[in-house]
Formats: sequence, structure tokens, C-alpha cells
Amino acid sequence: MQLGATAFMKFFDTIKALPPARQLMLAAAVAGMIAAMSFLFQGATRDPMTLLYSGLEPAHAGDIIKELEQSGISYEIKGEAIFVPQGKRDSIRFTLAQQGLPRPSVQGYELLDQVNGFSVTSEMYNAAYWRAKEGELTRTILAIPGVSSARVHIGANLRSGFSRSQPNQTASVTLTTARDMTAGQAEAIQYMVALAVSGLRAEDVAVIDPVRGILAGPKANRTEEPAMAAASQASLLEQKILSLLEPRVGMGNARVSATVDVSRHRQVTSAVTYDPNSRVIRNRTTNDSSGANAGGGGGMTVASNLPQGGEGGGSSSTNKNSTETVSYEINETRTEVETLPGEVQRITIAVLLNEQALGIDPAAADAATRAQQMAADFEKLIASAAGLDIARGDTISIELMPFQVVPVDDLIQAPGMFEQLMERYFWSGLQALLLGLVVIVLGVGVVRPMLVQKPKDALSPEGVGEGAGAGAAGAGAAIGVVDVESDPFAYLKDYASERQDETAALLQQWLTEDQQTGQSDPIAAAFDNRKVAVNE
Repeated sequence: MQLGATAFMKFFDTIKALPPARQLMLAAAVAGMIAAMSFLFQGATRDPMTLLYSGLEPAHAGDIIKELEQSGISYEIKGEAIFVPQGKRDSIRFTLAQQGLPRPSVQGYELLDQVNGFSVTSEMYNAAYWRAKEGELTRTILAIPGVSSARVHIGANLRSGFSRSQPNQTASVTLTTARDMTAGQAEAIQYMVALAVSGLRAEDVAVIDPVRGILAGPKANRTEEPAMAAASQASLLEQKILSLLEPRVGMGNARVSATVDVSRHRQVTSAVTYDPNSRVIRNRTTNDSSGANAGGGGGMTVASNLPQGGEGGGSSSTNKNSTETVSYEINETRTEVETLPGEVQRITIAVLLNEQALGIDPAAADAATRAQQMAADFEKLIASAAGLDIARGDTISIELMPFQVVPVDDLIQAPGMFEQLMERYFWSGLQALLLGLVVIVLGVGVVRPMLVQKPKDALSPEGVGEGAGAGAAGAGAAIGVVDVESDPFAYLKDYASERQDETAALLQQWLTEDQQTGQSDPIAAAFDNRKVAVNE
């Protein structure tokens, strides 16, 4: 304890003995060293920043930033993203969630809570209702995996009460996805929106992607659906064949490539067939008609004009006619056939098997025969599993070849523990190393020379003054700097060896003053007695 106090007193006395300019330099060096140490220490021990939220609306992002500032949590803003310390991210999210942050950017039925009072008209309430309906549908669509953003627009029916005709309801859904959306997903969105709005039909809902165009709805582009369906069928077929081959040849010893050609045309065929042998009576009409005609004979005389004249001769005839009309019905057959896109036209399968995994010795005499027999067996198995139709034009090709073994050196190895530690803690370790180097450089190169180097003004010729008294005072001041427990002559010896020119000038000045005054100076005598030691 006593030794520590003594060392501290020595250090304090040494600092007090320094000139003011050097004391200021020492203070500046120590302050700079402390600042550098603090900066590097914070960088080495600082928790890395990670993403908290991104893509929020400015108002909602401002609420989160305000809450972070009130909680005293450090954060960084890069574009539309907010970063926080990685170790505190989960706790910050739970804390914000308790306060309802971040607030949803899409509002639904909560909009109706703001519609109250007697000043709200029916038109205002209807507008708020349809906005709430669109918001709820948008929330549901955003919950679908892969949907990045969505917007729903409903064509509200605002017909008058006196109108007799009612226009059809329509709606549109605009969305962006992280991956391609299938036709089935787009159709599901159609039905979801249609069932949520009364009077809306699914075919009147348009699902639009700004990149791919109309996914579903009126004038939807269906040309890509057959290709996607063919690719899906080919992938399923490859997996099915691999599941049959790998138990026999082993994992990684089989390669399967399947191609499914499908029709992309839509065709409607109508046919009408008549059967003349199967006629039946559809209508029968019968028309009967009859008539009578009377005629006279003899010449015209005077007696004919008299009343009760003489009678003359005459004749009469009767006509009868019958007509029948029959209509026949011929048997008629009408056939209408619609061919949709996606019909399989041809399947092509290519299989490559590792010959080495089949146990066939190429040097054997029957190697070729065994290879052909195995290929035929595999072809029969694959054709049965894939449902190939040779009459349709389906083909299958099987080849047995030795696989090339990839050298181990060419494989990408997983990073080891040392590499993972270097990747995770490299920058932190580098900052700690720089911190140590800065401390060593400042301590050895700046602070230590200032503390070890003794002040030269105490024994300099300028600091002695005019006369021997001043010289004695200057020497006494120089000696006073030395510890009382050390030898003053040893200090004078070291001082003279380090600054020989200044020591010689000082001694010469003292000797000159002694000769002029004729007085003896104890310090000069001491220097005279130890002149030999000083010169050494």
C-alpha cells in the first residue's frame, strides 16, 4: 500500500515539474487515447443492427420511431427500413405489439366506428361501408402466402330507387406476388370476392397482376395455363419414375427426364345425323268435298212465258272429292363436342441408369445381353407406371452408362467452425486489435516520453539568470525535481551525459562568475570534484 502511494506521489511530482505547455500536450494525448479507446470499445462490443420493420407508411413508421425514442432504444433508418440492435429485436416487437404497433395500413370495418352522428347521410354511410368491405377483402388477400401487396375495388351499385333495370355488380383485384400465381389461386380469389359481395358473380371479378396481366376474369389470358399444366405433369411423372427406380439402382444412380405435350387449342364440334329408316307419322289430314249440278232441255216457245205454261225436259249431276295429307317425322341426332386446352397429345420419357450400380461386369461375355434384358424390364416397368400409349405416339428411351464420379476436391465443403467464427467475429476481433494497438502506441510513443523526459529549463543557461545566486537557485531547482531518496550526483551525471553542450555552457558560466566574484559556490565545487565522472 505504501509502495503504491509512493509511486503515485512520484508520478504526481513528475507531472507538476513539467512546463505548462507539456502538461497541456500530455492532457491532450491522454484525452485522445481515452476517446480512441471508447470509440473502439463501443465498436467492438456493439450489438449488430438488424431489420425491425420495412415498407411501412410514413405515419405508422413515425409512431414506431417515436416509441423507440421514448424508450431510449437506439435505431437506424435506411430508406424505408428501421433497424434496431439484434439482441433486442424480439423484445422490441413484443413491446410494440402490446401498444398496437405497427398499426395496420389497411383499415376495414373499424371505419364504420367513425361514421356516427345525425349529419351522416345515406350516401356517406354507403361510401364508408364499401371502403370497409374493400379493406376487409384486402386483408384476407394479403394473408395468402406469396402476396406482397393487394388492392380491391368494388363497383358499388348506386342505382336509383325509381330505376327498373339493375346493372351487374363488378369488382377488380390488383395484386403483386413474390412468385407466379396459378390459375387456381386466381380463381379462388374470384370466388372469395364474389361470395363477400351480394349480387356479384365470380366471372365479373377481374384479378390483375401489373406484370403478368389479367390472371382471371373477363378477357383473361389462358395461353400459359396448358404449358404450366404440362410442366407440372412432367415433374410429377419424373418423381413417380424415380420412386420406382431408386430402390433398385440406389439413390443418385438414375436420371429421368419427362416431356408432356398438351394441346393449346379450344375447339367445339357440332354434328347432326338423320335416320331415314326411323320415320314416324307426325300429322295426317283428310279433306272430303261434294257438289250437285242441275240442267234443262227443249226450245224456248210462247207457251213457256205463260203462267202454267207447258213443262219442258231437264238433267242434274253430283260431284264428290276426298283429299288426305300425311306429314312424317325423321329421327334426328345432334352432337356437340368441346375440346378444351390441356389434352395430352404425347409423352416422351428418357431414363439414364448407372451401369456400375446394376452389377454388370463389362468384361463378361454376356454383359451386352444382360444389359439389354435389364433395359427391356425397366422399359416395361416405366411404361406401365407412366401410362404410356404407343398408339398415341408416346416414346420411352432407356440407356445404361457408367456415371462419372466427381472428385471429392471439386465438391463444396460446408464451412468449418473456424470459418464460421471468423465470419461472425472477424470485425469485432479486428476492432479489438486496433484498440490495443492504439493504446500501446499512445502509451509508449506519447505519454511515456513526456513522463520520462526531465525538464531542461531547470539547468539551462537561460534559466540560471544573472549571477551565481541565480545559478545556484537553478541548480537547486533541478536537483529538487529528483527524488529525495536518490543520489543527486548520479542525476547530474546522467543529465550531463545526455546534454553535454548545455552542461559545458553552464559550467563555463559558473567558473567565469566565480573568477569575477572570488566566491566559492558549493554546487560549482561539487561539479569540479566530479568533473571526471561527468566527462565519462
